[in-house]
Amino acid sequence: MNFVFMVHIGQKIKLVLEESRIPVTEFAAKINKSRTVVYNIFERKTIDTGLLFKICKVLEHDFFNYYLENVSWVVKESQAAYQSKNDLAALKEELQQYKKDLVELKEKNELLRKINYLLEAKKKKGK
Repeated sequence: MNFVFMVHIGQKIKLVLEESRIPVTEFAAKINKSRTVVYNIFERKTIDTGLLFKICKVLEHDFFNYYLENVSWVVKESQAAYQSKNDLAALKEELQQYKKDLVELKEKNELLRKINYLLEAKKKKGK
């Protein structure tokens, strides 16, 4: 699986904080962190879920939803891969059945040739 569309959560938090017009120092106090830590959060690609939950409450924004969007993409990709594996298994099974049918048809064809040969031989004897 390829997580090409990974969320840069720090950038999302910074954007929402800017839109909320809450000063960084006030935001830092509300999440019990220093101003320096908040600026560090803005640079993070990942974050502790407990801290993210606090940030969600303070900014009244569901940051977890960004991950859900990616998870649904991954789930769809996994389902497609699973479906193709199932299709492949079904195709292999179908191929095996065709091989069995072919062997059976070859045997029947050989018997028909023998019968035809014997009928031809009998016909020539009767002349």
